[in-house]
Amino acid sequence: MGRLAMRLLTATVLGSVCCLSANAAEAQQAPAPAPPPTGAAPAAPKTGTPTAADNVESARVHYERGLQLFNEENYDAALFEFERAYELAPSYKILYNMGRIQRQQNNYAAAMRSYQRYLKEGGANVPADRRAEIDKEIAVLKPRVAEVSVKVNVDGAYVYADDIPVCTATIETSCIGTSPLQTPIVLNGGRHKITASKQGYTTATALVSVVGSDAVEVKIDLVDLSRPAAERANPWTAPTVIGWTLTGATLVTAGIFGVLSLKAKDDQKTKLTQPNVTADELNKARDKTQTLSGVTDAVLLSTLVFAGMSTYFTFRMVGANRKNAAGNETAGALDLHVSPTGMTAFGTF
Repeated sequence: MGRLAMRLLTATVLGSVCCLSANAAEAQQAPAPAPPPTGAAPAAPKTGTPTAADNVESARVHYERGLQLFNEENYDAALFEFERAYELAPSYKILYNMGRIQRQQNNYAAAMRSYQRYLKEGGANVPADRRAEIDKEIAVLKPRVAEVSVKVNVDGAYVYADDIPVCTATIETSCIGTSPLQTPIVLNGGRHKITASKQGYTTATALVSVVGSDAVEVKIDLVDLSRPAAERANPWTAPTVIGWTLTGATLVTAGIFGVLSLKAKDDQKTKLTQPNVTADELNKARDKTQTLSGVTDAVLLSTLVFAGMSTYFTFRMVGANRKNAAGNETAGALDLHVSPTGMTAFGTF
C-alpha cells in the first residue's frame, strides 16, 4: 500500500467520525496538504430538504466506499462513488478528492475543473497552504488543456461536448450548458465532437482537433424548422442532380459509340485485305469509321463539360446547404477548417 493509499485509509477513519455530526462534518477542514482525500465526510445539503438526513447517510456510505475503492486503486469506480456522494450531500471537500483521482487518470481537463470548483465553493474555508497547492497544480494542468469557445446562432440551445452536457456558466455539477456559453469549454488534447440542439431547430455538430494550450472558436448554426420548406429548399439541388445524370448518360453513350467505332475500324481493315472490294466500298467503310470516331470524341467532350458543370453545381449546393436565406446552416452541410491551432470540421445532421 503506497503513501497515498495510507493517507486515504487514515482519512476514512476521520470521515466516518465526522459523519456522526452534520455540523462537525461541515466544520472539519481537510488536512493540508495530504492528498487525497480530505477525510471530511459530506456536509448536510444546502437545500435543507425533508430527506436531508437520509441523503447525508447515503452520501457517507458512497464516500467511504469511494475511499475503499481508491485504496484498491480502482480509480474509475472510486470517482463514481465520490460523484454520487457529492450529488447527495454537496461538500467542497469531495471535489478535492475527485480532482486528485482525475489527475491520477491523466484527465487534465476534469481535474482542473474539479480543482477550480473546490476553490470556488470552499472560498475562505480553504486553508492558505491548500489553496497554494491547488493553484500550483492548476498552473501545471493549464498548458495541457485546450479551450474551445462555442458560438451558437440561437440562444437556449443545449451544448454537448462528446455527447456529455457541458456547463461553463455556473459551478453546479448537474447542469446543461445552454447558449450563449459564458466561458470556453475546457477539453483534453485530441479530437472532440461539439453538438448543439434545440427543439424546433436542426441539430448541428462540429468536430474539432486540439492540443494543449489551444484556444479554438467553434461556430454552430441551427436552422429553424418552422420556416416554410420552400425557403429552406436548396436551389442548386436540381441542377446538381440533372448535371450528374447527364454526365452519366453521356459517358454511357460515349462508351457505346466507342465500341461501334472500333468495330467499324476493324471492318475497314478487313475490307482492305479483300481482293474484290471496290473503291466505293472502301470509301464507305472509311467514312463510317471517321463518323463514329467523331461522334465518340464529341460525346466524350460533352461528358467532360457536364462533369465540370456538375462539380460546380455540387459545390454550390453544399454552400447553399450551409447557409439558408437567413444565413443559417442547414442539414447536410460539411466544412473543414485547418488552422495553426487545429483542424475543425463542421456539419449538421
